[in-house]
Formats: sequence, C-alpha cells, structure tokens
Amino acid sequence: MIKTTVTTPANTYQLCVQQHYNQVSVAIDANTPNLATAIFRLTVNDTTIAHYFVNYLGGILAMTFQATMSDAHFLSNLHQIINQELPNWQCSY
Repeated sequence: MIKTTVTTPANTYQLCVQQHYNQVSVAIDANTPNLATAIFRLTVNDTTIAHYFVNYLGGILAMTFQATMSDAHFLSNLHQIINQELPNWQCSY
C-alpha cells in the first residue's frame, strides 16, 4: 500500500494505491463534506502484474504531487492522471 497526503489551502487529500491479490485500487479521499471518496479499481491476470501497477502508480504520485500545493494545481494534476492513467478502470464514488 502506498499512501500520500496532499494539503491545499482548502482541503487535505488522501491518495492511496493498494493491491488485493490481482486487483489494484486507487482511492482519492478529501476531508470535506462537498467531495465524495472516489475509488478506481483494475483487476488484472495475476498478482505480479498488480504489483507492477502499484509501483507504477506510486511513482506517478511521487512525481506529480507535493505535500503542499495549490487547489488548482492539485486538481489539474489529478484530472490529468484520471484521464491518462485511469480512464479504463472501474470507478465508484
């Protein structure tokens, strides 16, 4: 499991990448009543491929987000990751 916390002037966001057997999930949670938790899930053939995706997404999070950043910058980067890295993943809110 890889967890990242990003603090913006308006919110604190928790990003979590987790593996459960052959399923990888990415959870985005904001400590605000206005935004729901979003979870993206991908089921792959085996645990080795799932482990690869966990490490891959962990690297993307590390390169994309800082511990503190502006709301606009955070949301723009998050939008880009959702559209480029997670577009075919099953999502729930």
